[in-house]
Amino acid sequence: MAKTQSNTQLSKQLSWLLRHGAQKEGLSIQPDGFISVSDILKHPRYGRSYSIEKLQEIVATDAKQRYTLRCNPLTGSQEIRANQGHSLAAVEAEACLERIQSVAELPEAVAHGTYYRNWERIKIEGLKRMQRNHVHFAVLSGDNRAILSGFRRDCQLLIYLNVAKVLQDKLELFRSSNNVILCAGVDGCIKPQYFLRAIDRSTGKALEF
Repeated sequence: MAKTQSNTQLSKQLSWLLRHGAQKEGLSIQPDGFISVSDILKHPRYGRSYSIEKLQEIVATDAKQRYTLRCNPLTGSQEIRANQGHSLAAVEAEACLERIQSVAELPEAVAHGTYYRNWERIKIEGLKRMQRNHVHFAVLSGDNRAILSGFRRDCQLLIYLNVAKVLQDKLELFRSSNNVILCAGVDGCIKPQYFLRAIDRSTGKALEF
């Protein structure tokens, strides 16, 4: 008998599929990131793991609201997407994200969470999007916690983005439907000149760069 996967395992598998693996697995993905639920359920690998009820449960219980499940208004079919984090070129930012045009649209502080092991490289090279389409930033509350999503709980450093300078220099800045801020930078990199400040997350101590 096959071992039953936990919701955490199923969510991680779903996240990979929707963000990175759809085309590799032969699934059609729209420019706004949505994939047909029926295509997933008919897939020889993923159909064994999911049902519409299980997908609804994963979407409803995800603490970071990583997913959107909708009924396509034109076709009436169920579709699902990851709200951000894609590495697929077929997913277009303008189709699935809200473009931020002014500082007034983003009055909160936003920061990228990382670790000391990466800091020396980041100080020199900046933040790189790596295999993803964008670098991710969390919208922060007053106590430097992500309001919803955007960085890992155990990150050690926060790098604050200079939103005004980013917009002034015409770098594209977006907000996902689960309130993650995304920027591809220039050639996939956000240089240190766009950092507002960096701090140790536990102590609040400022870091030089």
